[in-house]
Amino acid sequence: MMIKAGVPEPVAISNAQAFGLIADGDAAWLTDGVATLTGTAPRSLHSFITEHAAAFA
Repeated sequence: MMIKAGVPEPVAISNAQAFGLIADGDAAWLTDGVATLTGTAPRSLHSFITEHAAAFA
């Protein structure tokens, strides 16, 4: 699909590999980076979207 959409083949292959790793859970780790940098606990994507729904309308 990406190649048919005009994405160069090496980029499409790299993207597919990255998405495969994510699907396998390779990116399912957490850090305390948000809390350390902002002093505020992180929130879920669902919470963020709910709180800012008007921006997505």
